Amino acid sequence: MRDFDSNYKEQSDAFEILQRFRESLENGRLGYFDVNDFDDIIDSLIIEGDFDMAEIALNHALDIHPDALALRIRLVQSLINNGDANTALSELQTIVQLDSQNAEVFLLKGAALLILEEEDEAVEYFEKAILLAGQDADDVLYHIGTSFISYGDQKRAVDYFERAFLHNPENEMVLYDLGYFHDQLGSSDKSIHYYNLYLDIDPFNASVWFNLGIAYNRTGDYAKAIEAYDYTLVLSNSLFQALFNKANSLANLERYKEAITAYREYLKLDPDNDDAFCYIGECYLNMGRNKMALRFYQKASAQNPLNDIAWFSSGLIYWMERNHQESIRMIKNAISIEGDNPDYWFSLGRVLAEINQEGEARAAFKRATALDPANLELWIYFAEFLHSRGKVDDAIGILKKGNRHNINSAVLKYHLAAYLLERNYESEAVGQLETALKLDFNLHKGLFEVFPKAAQNDSVRRLIKAYKPHK
Repeated sequence: MRDFDSNYKEQSDAFEILQRFRESLENGRLGYFDVNDFDDIIDSLIIEGDFDMAEIALNHALDIHPDALALRIRLVQSLINNGDANTALSELQTIVQLDSQNAEVFLLKGAALLILEEEDEAVEYFEKAILLAGQDADDVLYHIGTSFISYGDQKRAVDYFERAFLHNPENEMVLYDLGYFHDQLGSSDKSIHYYNLYLDIDPFNASVWFNLGIAYNRTGDYAKAIEAYDYTLVLSNSLFQALFNKANSLANLERYKEAITAYREYLKLDPDNDDAFCYIGECYLNMGRNKMALRFYQKASAQNPLNDIAWFSSGLIYWMERNHQESIRMIKNAISIEGDNPDYWFSLGRVLAEINQEGEARAAFKRATALDPANLELWIYFAEFLHSRGKVDDAIGILKKGNRHNINSAVLKYHLAAYLLERNYESEAVGQLETALKLDFNLHKGLFEVFPKAAQNDSVRRLIKAYKPHK
């Protein structure tokens, strides 16, 4: 009970001091407060997020106590926060003469040097701070890490967080940031490890459960992601995004009915979310319920006319239903919003090809290959489209262009060799075939699938025999 009373009294005193400070400002007569009082005032204002008022309090404190080391250190912190590294370093020169064994001084000097992009020198001062920190080494290492976050070097920041963890495996701030930044760096397994260590200490932190769910989702462990999101929802009413993420994980597990239920629950909280309508549509589409899928894609596009995915997905459903004209209209709507999506152009080309609009289909395929020249499927399908209409030389031209963008693709070269043989361009065909065999002999049957008569060609048989791996 004494500890409770003591804490309550401290909080009450701090509140009273802050009130007196504010009243003195309102009266236009800044009163006297000792250094500890100013510390409490500034801390309280920072906690409230009133940084401008904290700055006023600091300036007033320095007017009254110009030689107080604690206040001068606060001034340096303020200068660094405002990006004034040179003034901060100048101030630190004086402070270090007064207290050369203060870890915080060297910590601040390193932070100021980082702002000036003097990274090597900053690290030297950071290491001095660590040596002087003693039992507080984990806190110093943590703050060095946060300095590197501000500097934009997450990898180096994580290195310092890891060192802080070794000094104190129960530092919650360290564990949280290790979880978060390992996830940012793509190390989801490490992220999961540190988030779980955090939850061993504080199992009631909803934001950590939420972040853990995201990390599990990245690793494809959707069942554990759902469990983490469920804990989030139990612990917090405000993190309802967890419901949306849970629905995504359910959909990834092909538990479409449950996913739809979760999306619908989410829409009660965020009724204008067109993405949720889209995902419900996708669930119905995967269940083979095309009409219901279309209904929700249409709801998404009505909610947000700039949702290109909703338009495109509607176009695909109309295509499956053989309603080509409506399909084309929908896909063109998607392209008008997101014109650099090669999948949209490719699908448009396929729909147009089905209704023999050859010129427009050709233009759509050309645009798709220009947008994604590394995609072999686009080049091969484009060539097959031309070949099926008797335009073999045009198909050869397309494959040659695709070949220039994908010089190490055996599949493309086998196709090209097949078309060249069909046109009796044997010498060139043999050259492409030999290169393809060198790249991947096991795919050579694709040549015969495209042009079965190639099996009767002596040059082809000799090459395949020559490159056949010895058992």
